[in-house]
Amino acid sequence: MRTDIQRTNKHSAGFSVIELMVALAITAFLLIGLVQIFSSIRASYALQEGLARLQENARFATSFMSRQLREGGYFPFSEHENLNIDIGFNFPSVLTGDVPPILTVNTAEGLSGNGDTVEVNVFSDTNCNDNVNPATTTGNPAIGHKQIMFSHNAANNSLLYTCRFGAPLLGANPPVIINSQPLLNNVETAQFQYGEDLDGDGSADRYVNAGNWAAVGNIVAIRVGLILTSPVIRSVEADAQVINLLGTNFAASGQRELRRPVVFNINLRNQTL
Repeated sequence: MRTDIQRTNKHSAGFSVIELMVALAITAFLLIGLVQIFSSIRASYALQEGLARLQENARFATSFMSRQLREGGYFPFSEHENLNIDIGFNFPSVLTGDVPPILTVNTAEGLSGNGDTVEVNVFSDTNCNDNVNPATTTGNPAIGHKQIMFSHNAANNSLLYTCRFGAPLLGANPPVIINSQPLLNNVETAQFQYGEDLDGDGSADRYVNAGNWAAVGNIVAIRVGLILTSPVIRSVEADAQVINLLGTNFAASGQRELRRPVVFNINLRNQTL
């Protein structure tokens, strides 16, 4: 009888201290592994999200800027003075010769690595909102004057878009103005160079900074350079990369972010063959 009681007590005994310590050690080891796996997955996700954002911003900037800037210098008629054609207004008598594709008033080279500014001259049957102009007596949309500008806002690292439109007024801005508005965030800088046709074959022979062209009427292309950044990603190392963009060096940011240069050329469709 005593033997049965002893056996019952022995089988009902709990874990020993050593067994508990071993179990806790194994559990802690598994938890540490799970935390590391979770942290790794989270870091990988943040990195992929940052790269995807950079790629999407690059595609948007390339598409939008190309569509706007490639019309620089476009004029819808072979004769710049033809009062017999009803296009919604009469061209001033001084509007002769080629329409300059680049407006030199606001097109400027940023000093000491600051962002550049580019502004183009466009004649179009749409306004800055891409709405077709009202029809004239011929039934066709009126042709208006647009001035399209891209610049960089260093205060909040954004690319700005400005557009003016209205009836042509030489020596003055078109009357309707859409104020500068952020087009794209996380843009460290915007740089522009201008392809100049020196031999009249319709292709760029050299690319120069603003104001260094022989004649503004020779410009047939615009080269755009952007440095795009991601929001801060805690899982990446602090940036230590010096980026050379269109001949200008941009120092490392020191931030835990991704930085990617984007460079593309835009042919002015009315200036090239």
